[in-house]
Amino acid sequence: MTPAPAPTRATPRGTPAPAPAAGAGGSRPAHPRGRAGTAFRWAGAFALLGAAFVTDTVTGSEVSSSLYYVIAVAATAWLLGRGPGLAMAVLGAAAWLAAYRLSGQRFSHPAILLWNVGAEVTIYAAMALALGFLREHVGEVRALAARLAESHRLLDREMRVVGELQRQLLPPAPPQIPGYTWSVQYETSTRAGGDYYDFVTLPDGRVGVLIADASGHGAPAAVLMAMTRTLLHAVAAGSPTPAGVLARLNCDLARLLPAGWFVTACCAFLDPRSGELVYSLAGHDPPYALRADGRAPERLAACGGPLLGPFPGAEYDTLAARLAPGDALVLYTDGLPEAADPDGRLLEREAVEAVLESVPDLRPVTIRAHVVEHVRRHRAGAAPSDDLTLLILGREA
Repeated sequence: MTPAPAPTRATPRGTPAPAPAAGAGGSRPAHPRGRAGTAFRWAGAFALLGAAFVTDTVTGSEVSSSLYYVIAVAATAWLLGRGPGLAMAVLGAAAWLAAYRLSGQRFSHPAILLWNVGAEVTIYAAMALALGFLREHVGEVRALAARLAESHRLLDREMRVVGELQRQLLPPAPPQIPGYTWSVQYETSTRAGGDYYDFVTLPDGRVGVLIADASGHGAPAAVLMAMTRTLLHAVAAGSPTPAGVLARLNCDLARLLPAGWFVTACCAFLDPRSGELVYSLAGHDPPYALRADGRAPERLAACGGPLLGPFPGAEYDTLAARLAPGDALVLYTDGLPEAADPDGRLLEREAVEAVLESVPDLRPVTIRAHVVEHVRRHRAGAAPSDDLTLLILGREA
């Protein structure tokens, strides 16, 4: 079906019709500054041509003064374009011929004169064409660079907005639990990231904690993180165990995620009264328990099941641990052991355990500052290669 022509709005009598837009059948008048600049360039080009002509006339055949015309041709082609450069090439050859006539010297044969005129025109024209094409290419490169810079600016602004929205989805503060303190570190490798953490207060008084890492980086990972948040708040209240939370998250994500996307997660339920911690893992590193009795950092046993998303119907299991008074729990994403130095060497699990063993005290804020400082020293100025999240829970002695 051919669409009907759009209705036209009548112009009131006495009102001048709008001028056609540039590029739509009309031409935009030249800016006065542009005209002045062009005139100035032409004046400079003719000044160079005149200087070359005077020099050529004075020196005659004793000096290769015809080379000076090349300067006028090159300047015209570069400053004004290929067409003006070709015109200046013809003028340069004419000036050379005029200087030859004025010098009073004659070639031994007329053919030599014709040959020289042809050679001058050819050299000057080749110079004009080469510099004209180069000028156009440089202009195209500059225009492309300007467009890329503008695109990068707009993309960076959009990513900033995505990052701000993503951070607004995170809890404004950890829940206050009498007898416990929290310290949180959250940093992304780009404007937006895929790390996620959240807290849920359960009906029986326990506190649910989820720390997760979505596949990829940037905006796609942030979208996946937002999906995980929405699903968590929908399933957490109806799941009595961390394994149940992960199983339901896995089923929902398996229906929604494209192939190749996944989420790793650690889900834990804390009973504040007893310090009992029940946890389950979905392809995630287990947390560390730092004991007040001075034992080495304890990496809790791995349990749970596979990554969330790629394996519909997967089952997850649960293990329990206990935080005694004075103990601390460290949950983290793989941005900690996979922090890379400028040569690409990772921090690795052994170094993480050594860092945790060297903390001066078990206050969560001290642990966080100690770990973050070691990570930054290991990076040695290299940009973060992955998002990093630390959730540190300490039970007061």
